[in-house]
Formats: sequence, structure tokens, C-alpha cells
Amino acid sequence: MAAPEFYRNSVEEVERVLERLKKAEVKQVARSPGGRPVYAVAYGEKEPVERTANLSSALAGRKPEAFYGSGRTRQVMMIVSAMHGAEMESIAGVLNLFSVLETGSDRKGKPWEALAEAAEQMRLVVVPCLNPDGRARIACDDPLTWSHDQLEKYRHGLWKDGSHITWPACKNWHPMPPEKVVFMGGYFNDAGANPAHGVFLPREVAVETHAVLDLVLEETPVPGPPLLWFRPLLHTGAADAPGALPTEELLRRRPLREVAPRARPPAQGTLAPERRAGH
Repeated sequence: MAAPEFYRNSVEEVERVLERLKKAEVKQVARSPGGRPVYAVAYGEKEPVERTANLSSALAGRKPEAFYGSGRTRQVMMIVSAMHGAEMESIAGVLNLFSVLETGSDRKGKPWEALAEAAEQMRLVVVPCLNPDGRARIACDDPLTWSHDQLEKYRHGLWKDGSHITWPACKNWHPMPPEKVVFMGGYFNDAGANPAHGVFLPREVAVETHAVLDLVLEETPVPGPPLLWFRPLLHTGAADAPGALPTEELLRRRPLREVAPRARPPAQGTLAPERRAGH
């Protein structure tokens, strides 16, 4: 059964949607080891960051603004989608977000006026599919149609003997040697790199990871997690899927500064909260 039109999220669908955007700045930030483009899509005016030090030096000097800069009037939010290719729910989510930003309604035609108004107050930078190599291996837009065996195959791949690689065993080889697998799954790019851990690999192996780090340094966004696994509640019609963007009701009840607080470095003499290990 084909996914409904509003939930289509293939690499080709991303290209089609980006070609139709009128209000966004679309640029290619990388080309994957498999030769596929990685895009960043930006809405809102870009304000320059004037910094005199890198982050560690600025914090050590007790002057965070030496890195973060000062004087920007817009908050910057960055969304990174589909770090792993089988996490296609996140692609469907951001393609619907693009529709809201372009037309005021999602791809089903539902209006999101408060969300569109809130987005106009900030700069929003979205990477709609960070791992196009992994996504391209999966000829399906709808994870609700998968059996458990298919879920394991598409998400984490198959060893040479056809058994499931599984999580977290998929992390024990990095990069994943192609000769050890019969199907790479959506987890890795064509060079065997998991973009979630690519910072420790050469740029040519984990080009997507390094491109995102370059983009973060350029944009200096409000800190936030990447979109890994939405769970496919958007498809079933649930309005408040875990990890989804705030609903209109939430935006009505809470001011923008509470929904997307301005990023502030830890106060002098305090420690930043520990980062939890992610998927």
C-alpha cells in the first residue's frame, strides 16, 4: 500500500518539494559518499555573527558573547532530519512544515496559523534529509507497513549471513565494513558511516556530519536535538506526536519565548546539564 501523498518522503520527493519552494533559500551543503546532494533550507533573514573567539576559549574567558556574538534580533532554530535513512517520519514532518511556511497549511490542507506566525519571527534552518544514501536504500515511504523483520532490516541492516545487525550492535563497527554486510540498512551512508558519530571520521567518509557542524558554526542556532524517530503518529492523524512541533493550542497558551527560549550559555560558576546519550 502506497503512503498517502502528504506522507511521501523519498529522496526524490524531497527534491520535488524543494524545487517548488518560493519563500526559502535552498542550498546544497554536501554531497554524500553515494553522490547524493544534502540540502539546507532556510527561512527568515540571516543576521551575521561577529565572534572573536571559539566556544571553548570564550567560555574559559568568561565572556560567552565572544563566541555567540551580540545584537541579533532573531532567534535561530535548526532542524536536522533523517540522520538515519529509515527515520523517514522526520522527513515527512519537515516537508509538511515547509508547506506550512509556504502556504500556512500542511500537506493535508490543515491550517497552522499560529505556527506560521511564530516561524516568521525567527530564522529557521532545516536539513530535510541528512542521510540520503541510507534513505535511498529503502523503497518504502510508510514504516507502518513493515513487519518486525523488515523494521530491523531497513533500520540497521543485515549481516553477510542474512541475520539482523540490530541496535546497538550496529554501532560496534564504525565505519561499517561493506564486506561484512549483505544489506547496509538505513543507518549508514555509502561509506559505512553513521552520521550521528561521524565527527570522529574523516570528512570524505562522514561528509554529512562535517557539513552539519559547519552549518551550526555558521548559523549559531538555539541548541536542540536532531529529529531521529518521530514515531509514525503523523500518518495516523495524531495531532501531538512525540517530538512533533508545538500545536496551535500550545502556541496560544505559551508565548514564543517559552516555546523556543533564547539560547543562553550557563551562568558563571554553573555547569551545563549533561548531554544524554542519543540514538
